[in-house]
Amino acid sequence: MKPLERRRQARRATAVGILGNALLFALKGGVALATGSIALLSDAFNSLVDVVASVGIYASVEVAHREPDTDHPFGHHRAETIAALGVAIFTAILGFEIARAAVERLVAGPAPIRAGQWAAACLVVSMAGNLALARYLRRRGMALESPAILANAVECENDIGASLAALVGVAGAMLGWPAVDPAAGIVVGAWIVWGGYRFGRQNIDYLMGKSPARELLDGIRGAALAVPGVRGVHDLRAHYVGHRVHVELHVEVDEELPTRQSHDVGGAVRHAVERMEAIDRAFVHVDPVLASTRVLAILAECERAESRVYERLAQSHRERAPLAALWQALATDAAARAERLAMALRLKGAGWHFGDEEVGEAPAAARRERLEALEARLAAAPVDEERALAIALELEAAPARAAARRAATPLDPAFAASLEAASVPGPARDLLARRLEAARRDSDPALAPRFEELARALDSR
Repeated sequence: MKPLERRRQARRATAVGILGNALLFALKGGVALATGSIALLSDAFNSLVDVVASVGIYASVEVAHREPDTDHPFGHHRAETIAALGVAIFTAILGFEIARAAVERLVAGPAPIRAGQWAAACLVVSMAGNLALARYLRRRGMALESPAILANAVECENDIGASLAALVGVAGAMLGWPAVDPAAGIVVGAWIVWGGYRFGRQNIDYLMGKSPARELLDGIRGAALAVPGVRGVHDLRAHYVGHRVHVELHVEVDEELPTRQSHDVGGAVRHAVERMEAIDRAFVHVDPVLASTRVLAILAECERAESRVYERLAQSHRERAPLAALWQALATDAAARAERLAMALRLKGAGWHFGDEEVGEAPAAARRERLEALEARLAAAPVDEERALAIALELEAAPARAAARRAATPLDPAFAASLEAASVPGPARDLLARRLEAARRDSDPALAPRFEELARALDSR
């Protein structure tokens, strides 16, 4: 959506919020003064909070859409987030004051309310109005990706619950229990404080540069990898700047590619990422790499993925301590192999030579894709013990282990001992054997052949 169109629609949404909340405040405030209901008066002040919030949001929308200038070269997107945080603080303070006044009224002795049926009817109308307003603001806030308008929508949704609590208080007073009215006022005040806390927590994350969801990061990686000439992506980082996202990433290109073409590839990646809906800016660094260097990087990613897969299996079987311990040990082992490959990658840059040139890039990349798909399936649903053993046997297959071992082996035998001494050791072989045996004893005897097959795979490393 173009900035001018977003600004126009955001103005309209905040204007609707101001008008709607002002009408609700006037209605509830007038009826509260006429009936003497402290619960209804508390709810009226809750609507006053919404009016103030909507005015602040309107101002923040104006500031957020200003063009970048010398003092703010990346724009003014944080204005909406700051406004939402200010609304949260004001909301919490007013909620506390409402609750305090209700407590004082309760301690002093509740007074009967007048014309309770008018107060009850007013609250029913208020709930209907807030429901309509919340739905409208939520639709516009999601369409415009505006945290401030979404905060206003959540506040209107909270008002429905607050009005319901006030309605219970009015009904109790009408039935001869006047103490219920100020008690409901306390509930309304606590509700408002809770709403302010929720607003504040969410918008503090935005101001602190929280990373976006994993799905968006995966989308960014996919958009970069889809650009012709990109061989790999690493050091991908993203964070919120207000309600928009800034991205930093490194893309790998063939070192034989001319400088001009490498620059063009980087520019194409930037444009591809910035075309994504949530992205404001993308900063791309181009890394020229050897084909064999890419193989080491891919193999290291494979081992990290294996470690995550084993950790998910451990989580799935956390109630079976011996089995979970086996998966956790294998996760640690895969992480140690990943660190060794990462060290080989760094040493290769320093001039060492490894056996990675004997390992094809295509098989390694295909294995990485299979592991990523496996991770996604495990994230969607846990697996039983039999399926977990089948996964472990697939991961511990001899060809995959041989490729990783060969790629991380220095061609000069004199360097092998130094690399071995500097590497982070994985679990000892006898520890893995003990964990495997404990898991086998704790499992269904019908699965014993599977455990024996896994033991042979581990021994053949």
